[in-house]
Amino acid sequence: MTARRHPDGGFTLLEVIVAMAIFAAGIVAVIHLFSGGLRLSAGSRDAMESTIYARQRMEEALLAPNPVEGRERGMFGEKYRWEVATVFVPQDEEKPYDEIRLRVTVLWRDGEDERSVDLSATRWRWKESHEGA
Repeated sequence: MTARRHPDGGFTLLEVIVAMAIFAAGIVAVIHLFSGGLRLSAGSRDAMESTIYARQRMEEALLAPNPVEGRERGMFGEKYRWEVATVFVPQDEEKPYDEIRLRVTVLWRDGEDERSVDLSATRWRWKESHEGA
């Protein structure tokens, strides 16, 4: 026995359900792509802001007229924490300058993870006995 075909040639209910399932899977995939892009964009923004904050603190530390050895801590807004570590490197007596190492760290929370940006620099200044010479 052969199946009779209707001349109007429409889709069966099963074909419509399968097509809708494939369409829904495609929509879900596109939504995941967009949400992943938004998460990456937010992470990039946080990294860029923290880098700007770190550079600002580093410039302030490098321009300080009389740096003091130790650590300073503070906050940028409610999200970012910063720390500046200043270390005087022991020098030979023959060198006319003091070496000062600076390290700036900016930390922030990214969901469950803690992220950070570190900047390091070295500053030299004439030793006290050579100032004014």
